[in-house]
Amino acid sequence: MRTFIKYTAIAVFTGLITSCQETIDVDLPQTEERLVVDALMRIPQSNSNFVRAYLRLTLTTGFFEDTIPTVNDAIINLRSNTETFRLNLDGNGYYSAMVPRDQITNDEMTLTIFYKDEIYRSTARFIASVPFDNLSQGDGSLFSGDETEVVVTYTDTPNQDNYYLFDLDQGQYLTSEDTFYKNQQFSFSYFYDEVKPQDTLNVELIGITKPFFDYMSIVINQSGSASGNPFAAPPSEIRGNVINDTDEAHYPLGYFAIGESFSDQLIIE
Repeated sequence: MRTFIKYTAIAVFTGLITSCQETIDVDLPQTEERLVVDALMRIPQSNSNFVRAYLRLTLTTGFFEDTIPTVNDAIINLRSNTETFRLNLDGNGYYSAMVPRDQITNDEMTLTIFYKDEIYRSTARFIASVPFDNLSQGDGSLFSGDETEVVVTYTDTPNQDNYYLFDLDQGQYLTSEDTFYKNQQFSFSYFYDEVKPQDTLNVELIGITKPFFDYMSIVINQSGSASGNPFAAPPSEIRGNVINDTDEAHYPLGYFAIGESFSDQLIIE
């Protein structure tokens, strides 16, 4: 059985026209600076014995700020059942280390972050995913008729509850659960409004847990899938699975997850 539904990536904006020239200063409430942990570790399927575990650390900032502060002086450890790996700074808030594939896919992994005399901690397990059956360009449209339809097809892993995260490129993300297509092949259409011929879309399908599915669904709804960074602070703070062991009240934002990732490319015609 093949199921078909439609999703849209079109954002609707309402313009406000006014002739008033007076400048209005809005005092926004000051928010406490918090650590933001972007630690979705995507593990591609391959024959290599080692995989790259990575994350990015940033800080929350004011609503009107144009830049996001990065954290480049943290100490980060990733521990399996038998070994501890130090994630080294790559620059601009990114840290990474090479980890044995059999450990990151079989063990519960513990992430520990030491930053400004505080200790942040979380755990995660590897979640398997499924490959794409097909990624193709369709000829459907939505409102204006100028959108580009991309049809995604995959087959659900049988005999278990599954949750998926799609990175649809261009800052577009989508979550899906298999409640209505369990054990079946499933297709959906996603519509882009800012692609043109010869553009290349890189699409990823990542296996995730139910708690991470819930978290990402809220983040996408609040921040908008076109924000380009689903781990940036949304309009209201959403607690992830990283805790502050030193000061519970000074909790971080973000999430630690490990998921198998399958990718495919599509060149727009």
